[in-house]
Amino acid sequence: MYEVPDRCRPRPVELSSGRDRQVRGIVDAIADPAGPRAVLILGTGGTGLSTVLKQVCQEFGEDRTWFVAARPRQPHSALGNVLNNFRALRPTERSDRPGTVLAIDDAQWVDAGTIRRLTSMVRASDDTGLRCVCTVRVDVPAAAQPHLVSELVDQRLVDVVWLRPLDDTGLAALIGERSGAEPTAELVRHVGRLTRNRPKAVGIAIDALTAADGIRVVDLRTHLVRPDAVPTLRPQHRLLQELRGLGATTWSVAKAAAVLNPLADAMPELVAEATGLSHTEVTEALHVLRANGVVRQARDGGRWIFRLPLVQRILIGQTGPYERRRLAEVAVTAVWAGRALCTDPDYLADQQACAGRMLDEQRVKAELLAHARASTCRPSGSGPGFGGGAAGPSGSGANAGVWLRVAAELSSDEAERVRILWEAARVFAAQGRTAEGLATVESLLNDVSTQPGCTSLLIDIHLARISMLRATGNQAALNWLARGETWPWAPDPLVQAVTRAGASYALGQWQRVRELLDGIPRHQGPSGGHGDQAGHHDYPVRRAEVLGALAALWQGDPDRFTEHLSGPDQRGFPYTAALLTLGELTAAERTLTRSGGRPEQLALADQAVLAARRGEFTLALKLTRRCLAPGAMPSSDPSRVGMMQTAALILLARGQLRRASELVDRGHGSGRTPLLHLLAVPQARAAMALGEHRRAAHILDQAVTYAAHGDTVAGTDEIWFASAQLAAATGDRDRLDMCLREAETVASKLGTHRAITHSLLVRAAVDPHSGPAALNTARALGQPFELAMAIEHLVRVGAADPQLLREAYGLLGPLGALLVRARMRTLMREHDVAVPDRQAVVEENERLLAVLVAQGFGNQQISALLSVSRRSIESRLTRLFSRSGYRSRLELAMAMLRDRPEPPLTVNACAEPSLTASGSAAPFSPGG
Repeated sequence: MYEVPDRCRPRPVELSSGRDRQVRGIVDAIADPAGPRAVLILGTGGTGLSTVLKQVCQEFGEDRTWFVAARPRQPHSALGNVLNNFRALRPTERSDRPGTVLAIDDAQWVDAGTIRRLTSMVRASDDTGLRCVCTVRVDVPAAAQPHLVSELVDQRLVDVVWLRPLDDTGLAALIGERSGAEPTAELVRHVGRLTRNRPKAVGIAIDALTAADGIRVVDLRTHLVRPDAVPTLRPQHRLLQELRGLGATTWSVAKAAAVLNPLADAMPELVAEATGLSHTEVTEALHVLRANGVVRQARDGGRWIFRLPLVQRILIGQTGPYERRRLAEVAVTAVWAGRALCTDPDYLADQQACAGRMLDEQRVKAELLAHARASTCRPSGSGPGFGGGAAGPSGSGANAGVWLRVAAELSSDEAERVRILWEAARVFAAQGRTAEGLATVESLLNDVSTQPGCTSLLIDIHLARISMLRATGNQAALNWLARGETWPWAPDPLVQAVTRAGASYALGQWQRVRELLDGIPRHQGPSGGHGDQAGHHDYPVRRAEVLGALAALWQGDPDRFTEHLSGPDQRGFPYTAALLTLGELTAAERTLTRSGGRPEQLALADQAVLAARRGEFTLALKLTRRCLAPGAMPSSDPSRVGMMQTAALILLARGQLRRASELVDRGHGSGRTPLLHLLAVPQARAAMALGEHRRAAHILDQAVTYAAHGDTVAGTDEIWFASAQLAAATGDRDRLDMCLREAETVASKLGTHRAITHSLLVRAAVDPHSGPAALNTARALGQPFELAMAIEHLVRVGAADPQLLREAYGLLGPLGALLVRARMRTLMREHDVAVPDRQAVVEENERLLAVLVAQGFGNQQISALLSVSRRSIESRLTRLFSRSGYRSRLELAMAMLRDRPEPPLTVNACAEPSLTASGSAAPFSPGG
C-alpha cells in the first residue's frame, strides 16, 4: 500500500467541504507567487481525484497546463518526455510561459527515477516558473516511495490536500445530478452504504440500480423501490471490462469472494473449494485484486474486505445460476459444519434459499421458516377484505417473502405448503412487492379451491388478489370477477358471493355489493377465531359484514356500520379508515384505540389522512409521498382517494396549486374509482381562488353527477359546502338554497359530525343566526384546519364576530398554509382586525409570492389568488427582486426549484401542466 509519510499528516490544507471551494483553494494556492510550489492531492480511489485535477486544469486553461495521466505497470515515458521538453526550453522561452502548471494524475504509479527529476524541478521552480499539482491514491501499492516527496514537505515546498468522501449533502446533489431528480433520504443512505460516499462510484451505483429496477423517478423525486435489488451493469461496462481484464482466474475468484466474503477469515479456503482452484492461486488472485484497489486486507493479515460494497454486489450479480447455487451450498455447509462464522443472520437465510434442494431439504425448510417468521411483523389489522395494515418487515428480513416461498417449495405436505405460500403472499403485500404477491396468490388459488374445508382461506386469498389487481391497475380482471360470468375454480357459492362482492367494492358498485351479500345470513353469535375453526360460515360471514356495512355507509345508510362501532366486536382498521375518510377524527381515534390498534399499524394512506386531520401537514405530505411511490403496500381505494384529497387541499393551502392539480389528475388517471368525487373539492377551490367561478361550478356539478351515478352519498356534504361558498361569493341565491336542501339531506342520512357541520355552515350563509351552532360543531371536530376554514366562512357570510379571525389566523400558522393565511390577512384588514407580527407577515408574503411566481402564474392570477390589486403585486415583486438579488422570474423559479418547501408528490412531472393557460383547474373528469 502507498503509505503517506507521517510528516504529511500534521499539516493538511483544510479547505471547505464543498468540492467547488476545494478546487478554488487549490487554484489560489498554485496561483499565489508566495504559495507552495507543488500541491499533492491525496485520497482513496473513487473520491474524485481525477475530477478535481481536471477542474483545476480548467481554471488555468489549456495554454498554461501540461496534463499527464500515469498508468500502472507501464513505463512512464510520457511524463519523462514532458520533463525533458520543459528542461530543453531556453530561459527566454520559459519566461514567455509564466506559471506553467504540470498536472500529474495517479502519481502513485510514477517510477522513482522520474520522481527524483520532478523533485529537482520543483526545488528550482522559482527560476523555471513551474508549478506542479499531483493526485495520489493512498489505497493501492505504489512504485514511487513517499520519502522522495517528504523532503519537499519538510522544506515547506509542498502543500498536502486530503480529498475526503462526499458529505450527505454533496452525495444527495450528485445522485440528483446523475438520476435527473432529487433523491429521497432513503436512497441517499442506500447509495452512501454502497459507495462509501465516493463520487466516482455514485454514477456507477445509479446506473446499476436503474438497470436492476431498484430505483424509479416519481415527479422529480428518485425513490429506492427495491433495497434488495442486485445492482446490474451491462457486460460492456468499463468496470466489468477492467475486472475481466485481470485474467480468468482472478475474475472467478472475485465473483466467488463477493458471495462468500461475509464468512470472513474462512473466505479464501471456501473460494478454493467452490472454484476448484488451489489455495495459492486464490491468494495470488486476491493480491491482484488488492493491487487494483478492489479489496484490501485487514491489518492483522487476516480477513479480505471489499473496498466498496457496490463492487461486491455487482460481482454477485455476475454469477451464473449454477455457479451461484454452488457457492451458496459451500457457504451453508461450512456454517453448518462450524468451519465458518457469519454475523449477518440474513446472509445464511439468503444462501439457503439460493441453494435449495442442494442441501438437506428439511433442515433448510425449518430454518427458513423460523428466520422469516422471526424477522417479520405480522399485519395486525385488515382493510375491508384486502388483507393488512401497514406493518411490514421490521429491520431485517427484506427477503422474507422469498425465504417463505422457497420453504413452501421444499415442503412435501400440501396443506403446509399452502399455508406457507399464503404467509409469503402477505409478506410480499406488506413490503409493496405487489407483482410477486399477485403471482403467489394466483398460484395458490387452484390448489386451495380443491381442498375441503378451506372456505375462509379461499376468501382471504381472493380478496388479497382483488387488492393487488387494483394496485396494478388491472380493471379488466376486476370487472370480470365482479360479473362472475365464469368461475375457473371449484364452485362454492359462499366464496363466489364474497369474492364478487369484494371486486364490486373495489369498483365502487355499492348496491351490487349489498345485493350479493344479502343472501348470506348475518353472524349472530360471538366472534370465532380466524379460519374455519370458527365454523364453516362464521368467518366468511364476518368478512361479508364488513364489506356490506362499508358499502351501505358510502350509500348514506350507516346503521349497520354504527351498530358495529358500538358493539364489542369492532372492525378496527377498516372502520377506522372509513371514519378518517369521512373526516370523523374523534370517532376514528376512539375506534382504533378500542380495537387495540396503533396509528403506525394503519395503512400508509390512512396514516396520511390521520396526520392531515390532526393538523400535522408536513407529516401528511411525507406519508402521501411514501404511499404514492412505487413499492408501497396497496391501500383500499376509498382510503387512497381520501389521502389524495387531503394532500391536495394541503398543497392548495400552501400555495402549491400546480402540484395539487397534478395530484388530482393522478387520481383521475386510475380509472373509475370509489369516492373519486372527493377530488372535485380541491379542484373547485383552486378555480374559486383564481376567480374562475364558472369553471368551479362546472367541476362541482360534474362531481355531484358522478356521485349520483355511483349511488354514493358519503363525501357529497363537502361538495355542497364548497358549492354554497361559491354561491355566496357570486350572489347566486337559487344555488345557495339548493345547496342548503341537499346538505341537510346528506347530513340526515349520514349523521356524521362533519356532515352536520357542513349543513350548518351552509345554513349560516342563508340564516346568520345559525352561525354559533355551526361554530360549536366545527370546534367539536377537533381539527385545526377545519375550524379555521369554518371561522373564515362564517365571517365572510356575516354569521360570526370578525375578531374570531385572530384565532383562525393563529391556527393556520403551524400548518404552513401560506395562501390561506394571506387571504385571511386581507379579510382581517377589511374588518379592521389587527394582524400580528408585521415582520413575519412581510417574510411570509415574499415566500408565498416566490412560490406562486415559480409556478408560472402571472400578475393578474396572483392578484386574484391573494385578493389584492395588480398594482400591489407589481410593487411586491419589485421589492422581492430587489431584496433577493434575482433579476427575472426564471431565476427566481430556478431558485425555488432548488429549495422546495416539500418534495413533489405526483408522477409525470415532465407532462404539460394540468392547469389551463389561465391557471384554473381542469374540469372534473373521472376515469381519466
